[in-house]
Amino acid sequence: MSIGLMSLIMVSGFWGEWVVISFLFIWLYVMSSWDFFSFKLSGGMEFDSVSYCLVILSMWVVVFSALGSSKIKLVEGSLEFMSLISCLCFALVLSFSFSDYMLFYLSFESSLIPVLMLILGWGYQPERARAGTYMLLYTLLASLPLFYMILSIKWVSGGLYMYMYMSYSIPVLMKLAFVGAFLVKFPMYSVHVWLPKAHVEAPMAGSMLLAGVLLKLGGYGLLRMMPYLSSAGEIISSAIISLSLWGGFFVSLSCLRQLDIKVLIAYSSVVHMSGCISGLFILSEWGYKGSVVMMVGHGLCSSGLFYMANVVYERTSSRSMMISKGLMNIMPIMTLWWFMLLAANMAAPPTLNLVGEIMLIISILSWSKVSGIILSVLSFFSACYSLYLFSLSQHGGYFFSKKGFYSGRIMEFLVASMHWGPLNLLILSSGWVV
Repeated sequence: MSIGLMSLIMVSGFWGEWVVISFLFIWLYVMSSWDFFSFKLSGGMEFDSVSYCLVILSMWVVVFSALGSSKIKLVEGSLEFMSLISCLCFALVLSFSFSDYMLFYLSFESSLIPVLMLILGWGYQPERARAGTYMLLYTLLASLPLFYMILSIKWVSGGLYMYMYMSYSIPVLMKLAFVGAFLVKFPMYSVHVWLPKAHVEAPMAGSMLLAGVLLKLGGYGLLRMMPYLSSAGEIISSAIISLSLWGGFFVSLSCLRQLDIKVLIAYSSVVHMSGCISGLFILSEWGYKGSVVMMVGHGLCSSGLFYMANVVYERTSSRSMMISKGLMNIMPIMTLWWFMLLAANMAAPPTLNLVGEIMLIISILSWSKVSGIILSVLSFFSACYSLYLFSLSQHGGYFFSKKGFYSGRIMEFLVASMHWGPLNLLILSSGWVV
């Protein structure tokens, strides 16, 4: 299905894009009418409500990242570009569908290859080779202990079924091998260095897929490892929660001194994911559900922000807010979309991010009342860097010595609205979460 959608986008031009969008809406409407908790697709593939949400998010972000890559589709190499995006979509859907730990690990790691090829082939600067090396080394080295633990479970228990109660006891320190690969992928503070480099050097579609879907593989992996983490030592859980919260606070402070739009949005992803990590390691129902809601909301919000950053970059050829400022004077309609997406980034009502943050804050406060101090400061600075990005990029005087450009195209408005719309409309059906 994903290969067919990408082919239609590439071959058919303008009308093919609208056919793809119409087909996507029909498909989502049919799937949303199903009422299920879990169902089997085959012997090694199984859906539950979490994987269902993330598969829909993957298809949504992949299709609109392909629709937004208009400049790449008009130059040589568009066939290879669309093929890589299709392969990445296929790997993501498989990752969220497998019910076997080994198959999940293989598809989890195979999703790195298309992203690496996107960075190396369509990156912006010569530093893209270093960014790809950073991403590859961080994720592969952290996942090798996970591979060893999966093999050891297969050797001892004889099965790797995800939805089965695990009686295999693991030493507390060895449980870090389970979560290490997913904490790097999320990423957690102190192992997040690869993320800004990959975002800065990746093309627009690569940044949208990295922030929108690939980071969610880390959260999904942690969710699937919960049977092994249920008896994790209190010291390890407390250490990871504390490091995530304090790391999110320090990263939110560093956002206030960034001048690169893409770097600021990438660091804001680390801030949001720190709350998800904390909610998962508390091992409570509200932390579990709040993390899933936050992952879906952040996937839509950050993907839309990276697309808006690319809209600015295509016109000004710069990501610096010192050069690409005063955009309200010449792109007033795009300023509206910047405001609405940044309002969602700071969890303003009625966005899905607000539901996720409230659930995560309640779960973290139930773990420790003292954490309310760092949570309040973290939420305050999250709003600060969102307002900082909006005011510095949209207000001021534009550097008019550069060439003039048009305000916006229909496809750009469509892609921005298709990120903002579900983000605000899904709150109407958030009763099933609570």
